[in-house]
Amino acid sequence: MAAFDDSADPELGAACNRLAAWVESLPEDALIDRGSQLGEQDLALILRHLYATRHGGPGSPALETPEPRAASRPSVPVTAKS
Repeated sequence: MAAFDDSADPELGAACNRLAAWVESLPEDALIDRGSQLGEQDLALILRHLYATRHGGPGSPALETPEPRAASRPSVPVTAKS
């Protein structure tokens, strides 16, 4: 996993680097917590998202909740009647 050294928040970047090093040492598909079913893949997914948004600081568009988009098509299939 790539380093978080260029994160907007250096403290968060350092914590992510430590977590990434720990996750990389885990076997693939390892279960971290049986009760919550948290696994290695969950942590890797979270770290990938944090890496993608690492340059965004508070108030940055990268960290804001996106506006809901209107569906381009209905969620239920449209059927034609004869």
